[in-house]
Amino acid sequence: CGPLFNFLCYQTGDRDAARDLLQETYLVSLEKLGTYRGQGSLQGWLRAVALRRALDWRRRVSLRLRKLAVLARAGTFLVEADAQEAFPGLGDGFQRALDRLSPRQRAALLLRELEDLAFAEVAAALGCGEATARVHYHRACRNMKSYLDEGEGLVFRGNAGEVTP
Repeated sequence: CGPLFNFLCYQTGDRDAARDLLQETYLVSLEKLGTYRGQGSLQGWLRAVALRRALDWRRRVSLRLRKLAVLARAGTFLVEADAQEAFPGLGDGFQRALDRLSPRQRAALLLRELEDLAFAEVAAALGCGEATARVHYHRACRNMKSYLDEGEGLVFRGNAGEVTP
C-alpha cells in the first residue's frame, strides 16, 4: 500500500486524510471487485478508485472552505492556515505549488512521476484518452515550474535537517 498511500498523500496534502482515503479505497474496491474486468493491472484499477476517492474528498473540502470563507467574510470567525508540513521531506512551497494544479493535472503528474506509469496507464486512471493524459501531464510540469519559479519557497530538505534550494 506504500505507493498508493504516497499517491493519496500528494493528492490531499494530508497524511490523515490519505489514510482515511486509502481505507475507503480498499473498502470500495472489495465491494466493487466484481466490476474489475481484467483490462489493465489490478494496481491500475486500485489507483483509479483511489483517484476518484481523492477527487471526491477535494470537492468536499472545497465546499467546506467556501462555506468557511463566507462565514469569515461575515466576521463570524477567522480561519487560520495550517502551517505544518503535510509530510516530511517536502517544504511548504512544493505542496503549495502542487495544490495550485487542477486535480487532473496533479493526478497526471503524480502518477507519471511518483508511480512511474506509462501514459496509457495514466489515461486509464484518469478516465481519458492517452493524448489528453499527456496534455494534463505537460501542463502540470509547466505550471509547477512556473509556480516554483515564482518564489514559492525552498522545496526539499536535506537529511541533516538543512534546507536546500
